[in-house]
Amino acid sequence: MYTPIPTGFGNYPHKIGFIEDLKYLKVIPLKMLQWIYANLVDIEGRIHTVALRKDYESFFKNGIGIDGSSIPGFASVNRSDLVARPDMNTLKEIPWREEEYLVLLKTYYEGTPFEKDPKNLAEKVDKELESMGYIAVLRPELEFFVLNENGDGNTHYFEPPYSDETFEYRKKVSEAVQDMDIPVRYHHHENASGQVEVELVWIDGVERTCDYTIYTKIASKWIAKEMGMQVSYMPKLRGDIAGNGMHVHIFLKRNGENVFRGEGEITQEARYFIGGNLEHMPYMAAITNPTINSYKRLSGGLEAPRYLAWGYRNRSTLIRVPARAKDIEVRNADSAANPYLAFSLIVLAGLDGIKKKIEVSEPVDYNLYSLPAEKLKDYPSLPTSLEEAIALMESDEFVRNALGNELFATFVDMKRNEIEEFSRAVTDWEVRRYRDI
Repeated sequence: MYTPIPTGFGNYPHKIGFIEDLKYLKVIPLKMLQWIYANLVDIEGRIHTVALRKDYESFFKNGIGIDGSSIPGFASVNRSDLVARPDMNTLKEIPWREEEYLVLLKTYYEGTPFEKDPKNLAEKVDKELESMGYIAVLRPELEFFVLNENGDGNTHYFEPPYSDETFEYRKKVSEAVQDMDIPVRYHHHENASGQVEVELVWIDGVERTCDYTIYTKIASKWIAKEMGMQVSYMPKLRGDIAGNGMHVHIFLKRNGENVFRGEGEITQEARYFIGGNLEHMPYMAAITNPTINSYKRLSGGLEAPRYLAWGYRNRSTLIRVPARAKDIEVRNADSAANPYLAFSLIVLAGLDGIKKKIEVSEPVDYNLYSLPAEKLKDYPSLPTSLEEAIALMESDEFVRNALGNELFATFVDMKRNEIEEFSRAVTDWEVRRYRDI
């Protein structure tokens, strides 16, 4: 006998005894739901999970109460009673486990969407796009390190399967993600030893793109654990190798048509979108590059862009227009960024550029990395440290309005505490450099 799910939760279709996902034509009998792992993404992008039995009927109808003060940055103890409700559009079977499922949570305070919940922000961005007649279409690239590789070589970009120790792992992750109805474009070995990339295919909507990014991260970490491995999304794992970026390709659709695609080049709307991002990016760098370690990637070369420039087919610029000129690629964000915050701000900055018709200079067609330092001073750049990035962010009304006052203030406080904590830390470099003085 099936345990019924109550009707009337959000816009998700329900039937007694079944959860039905019409998009992918899957019907999942509730009696099979032995465990559901409900996941909440916090301000820093970390995942918090609660395991729920299949017969917890009220979870589907009313959500569950959680202690918001135990989620870093979420709520003070005197306003800590939050309700977390499942986003039923994210209910996915876990392909590598038996009869277990994932779902993502959204939080509410006194019946209204909780302002500090990053997933709620992404939903608001999709509504802003809709109000302007757009749908954002995104394609994220996730770079990360497999940590147990032997490290004695294997630095070959596009390493072939017979010599790539990460191949079977990458293949399992990519197949699992695709089995969750998340489209994968490809996977491959990157330049650094043990560094890999999984790239998704075009996804409609900011919130859905972020959901799929989080699920890909969950799959990459969980499968690694079950294979006796570990992975790291740290932006700069070592000073002498490439860092982990989280590049994202974007275009906007109106009435089903790509409004960025022009005749041999991008449209004026796309140029305005780029203009908005180049104008706002220094002030939102703390969101796209949110750690102290992030700025070691940005200052270390190796295809990590710092300078506020754009160009066709040019990987030295912060924004690249790929050869087919139908989308733009924002290249500075790193894999430590919370996708709900980073992708939301990138899209909002682009929309601001369209609203204000922020024009850009002519595209750069030469290698910025090859310019002498004196010449590079002609180009404005991203901040060089998290401390500088936070100071810029605090001075900017656009980012404050985009995030909302509470999320903005909490993010700044958390990062200032992080900077203060680092200032007191004694690093291995200091020990090696100064121990024998």
